[in-house]
Amino acid sequence: MNRLRILCDLSHVGPKTSEDVILTSKQPVAYSHCLPAGLKAHPRNKSDEQLRFIAERGGLVGVTMFPPFLRRGSKSTVDDYVEAIEYVYNICGEDQVGIGTDFTQGYGLPFFDWITHDKGYGRRLTNFGEIINPEGLRTIGEFPNLTAAMERRGWPESRIKKIMGENWLALLRRVWES
Repeated sequence: MNRLRILCDLSHVGPKTSEDVILTSKQPVAYSHCLPAGLKAHPRNKSDEQLRFIAERGGLVGVTMFPPFLRRGSKSTVDDYVEAIEYVYNICGEDQVGIGTDFTQGYGLPFFDWITHDKGYGRRLTNFGEIINPEGLRTIGEFPNLTAAMERRGWPESRIKKIMGENWLALLRRVWES
């Protein structure tokens, strides 16, 4: 993947595979979409140690807004999402965090039933519970609410810009132009 300038995304692999790739890759890698286990203990969320490890080695953490993994689940709001971003920011630093919504606007219950079942055996892989995007971010059109929530928390404009996209652009430049 390094030779072909493909970003290694570790969002769907476990801790050992993540560690191996982070240590082996000559380019920075990413968790394109994850949430911190420090806010909600869920097997799919990443530990503080995993978040710190990738950031210390130049990787990036894209913070998702997938409600089953947020602290308040389906009751989450845009402010809960910003809380999760800030939590990761406090571990990883300003240059190693970005938006990684894993946005699924327009998909109904049949889609989520399909993705949460083993395709060969019909058993449930994970109990996600109700899946509804956080209040204030239910549609892409509500994205300005995310910036407003960051501003309400007192974030400086420079941090907002980095997290909203500049950090991703910097990471992709490093991977694609190396």
